[in-house]
Amino acid sequence: MKEKLTLQLTVKAYKSLLRVTTGFVEQSALAFGLGRKESLALTLAAEEIFLYLCHISAPETEVEIRCRPGGWRVIVDLAFEGEGFHMEAFNLTATPAFTDGKATRETGLLLASRMVNRFKLSYAGTRLVLSLIKDKAYPESSGQTVPAAVPVSTFSVRRPAEKEVGVAVEMIKNHCGNLFNPPFTAFPGKATGMVESGDMDAAIAMDEAGHIGGILFWSLDRPAMVECYGPYVFHPESHPEMAIFLLDRCIEEIAHTNALGLLNRYPGTGTPLGYFERLGQQALFQKHGESVTVDACYRLLKEDTGSSVWAHPDLIPFLQSNYEKLVLPREIRPVDGHGGERGGSSVFFVEQNRNWSWATLCPIEFGSNAPEALNAHLQLLKKEGSFAIFFEMDLGHAWQTDFTPALFTNHFEPGFILPYGGEGDLVVFQHRLDNPI
Repeated sequence: MKEKLTLQLTVKAYKSLLRVTTGFVEQSALAFGLGRKESLALTLAAEEIFLYLCHISAPETEVEIRCRPGGWRVIVDLAFEGEGFHMEAFNLTATPAFTDGKATRETGLLLASRMVNRFKLSYAGTRLVLSLIKDKAYPESSGQTVPAAVPVSTFSVRRPAEKEVGVAVEMIKNHCGNLFNPPFTAFPGKATGMVESGDMDAAIAMDEAGHIGGILFWSLDRPAMVECYGPYVFHPESHPEMAIFLLDRCIEEIAHTNALGLLNRYPGTGTPLGYFERLGQQALFQKHGESVTVDACYRLLKEDTGSSVWAHPDLIPFLQSNYEKLVLPREIRPVDGHGGERGGSSVFFVEQNRNWSWATLCPIEFGSNAPEALNAHLQLLKKEGSFAIFFEMDLGHAWQTDFTPALFTNHFEPGFILPYGGEGDLVVFQHRLDNPI
């Protein structure tokens, strides 16, 4: 199925229409290939949110519900008038409360956030759009025999067939498992679904006998920037330029798109010298606790004619220095630096990778309790075993820059910039590893 296939239902926020709403979500999820268990979880999440909207919405308020397939996931968008909608229940640190009716209803939002893999909040005019994303369930192994890594000296590079994607991912797990690999490499079927859906593409190097020499993946979910994963060359005695051929195939494929550059934060078995410019480093931890650093790199594909970014005054020196180093033309627009005067609560989505003990905080909403909310998340993540903790700030949204003072207060340091990594450039902060919480 293609992403453009979307089912939509518009209903009034009335409890009497709950079964209509939940039936629509469940049947859509099943039709789009989600398993029964995952469909039920997504349906229950939508049910809790719809019930909450029924309580807080004015009479005759309409809720638009869209179900979209993504090949390896299903997305439910709920668009509604946002007044009175309290997102803080979506925080990882939120705890259930049953002290009164209002607290009980917000506990329903907490349950909803735990039933999905990811959520996003955006705006369509004056209406909020809450996107609930549920991944399909995939086994950690495809059950296939993993081919041995053999030297491949003569090869061709092409887009892999469906079954070849899963086999190559199994080879990454078995032959490159000690490297810093993207999360999708833990599930061969998920990687296959991502390629089938068009969210990701790949180039594979094979000889005439069918031996896989290497593979490179790249994501297609950012309009102005492509992120690649690898290249992975499975045997050190394979053709010395295999990695170059894989990267060249990627660049050829994305050359006709609007992408301005290529990011690489997962270098696989190693990127060729001179192909990327170093942005900065990520400090990470292997399973046995040893700290390692991985370079984040960037390659400009087309002329960058420039753009504007928002910045808190405290962050401007870092941005000026890095933009000058990268020769990126940017107009830096200072914010007033008084975001802390706003009310409400800060909300974050947290992405975790327990194999590498890292977590990334992505801001959903800014509130005046930002320093306390950040600290609470740090406490919980450290307790759960996340030692490398990052924060991604999108300079395309002025409100996200309001987090800057809270980040510095909580000992986060700006590490590097990902050009066009979001709506604008992304600044990746990391919590200082030498700073106990």
